[in-house]
Amino acid sequence: MVSGHHFRMKSIELLQHEVQRKLGRCMLRLQQYERSFKAMVAGMAVEGPVKQLQAAQDQKRASMRTKTLGTLVGMFTGEHLTAALSEVEAGRDDDACSGGQFVDVAWASMRFNISMSPERYAQTKDNLAELVALRNDLIHHFLERFDIFDENGCCAAATHLDACYEQIDVHFERLKEWARSLAETQALASSFLQSKSFEDMFVHGINPDGSVCWARSTIVECLHKAETACQVGGWTSLDTAIEFISKENRDQVPSRYGCKTWRQLLRKSGLFELRSIGGSVGNRGETWYRIRAAPLRDES
Repeated sequence: MVSGHHFRMKSIELLQHEVQRKLGRCMLRLQQYERSFKAMVAGMAVEGPVKQLQAAQDQKRASMRTKTLGTLVGMFTGEHLTAALSEVEAGRDDDACSGGQFVDVAWASMRFNISMSPERYAQTKDNLAELVALRNDLIHHFLERFDIFDENGCCAAATHLDACYEQIDVHFERLKEWARSLAETQALASSFLQSKSFEDMFVHGINPDGSVCWARSTIVECLHKAETACQVGGWTSLDTAIEFISKENRDQVPSRYGCKTWRQLLRKSGLFELRSIGGSVGNRGETWYRIRAAPLRDES
């Protein structure tokens, strides 16, 4: 005859297996969350010399492997989560990427943030802190809270683990939404980086709104080169410069920079002095130019 004590022990053993299964399910879901979170945070900012950018990204991903969930949440909320109506953290100093030292190599820096209302921002930070606390409680304090050698303790533990799994799953689904949104944004950024608009802005100094950063524009660089090669007595014939530029940079013309003539471009840039030689009434004469010692403001 089987005693009631034996039945109770068998019942507790089954309940313990159920608690173990549910605890394992929570742990696996948390690991999935942490892996996805690490991948997302690692891709939200990258900087370094252009030729070593991929290596810098790989190094950052590798460094994420040892980060705890608490550390990851701190990095995310401190560097990439912003309140839409608050003052977004000012960009880093221009030299911050090089440790405060000037470098003579091409350096690239890209950062992605998730912006939300102040109310949702505060709630999200609280929710993430709660998730970290939940994770730590399951790992370090679960057996302190529940007596799994008691039937009632096992039942209470199973109920608690069900609630924990639901909470973790909500966070995991939200993380997937963030990651999906980030991937879409990165795709748009990648498309822009390969566009003519980006080439015009980054290479030629022509902004998307049509304005021009004359000091770093390609056409001004071409005028400088022509001046170095063709000047006579400190001045350069504009006609000679145009011929010089057309041989090496046929695509560099005033219309590309919103100007009708070369003379208009020289004046609009504010970077050159102009003078006319051999003019008469009704005839301006030949235009000569030289770099201006103190650049003027854009006349547009």
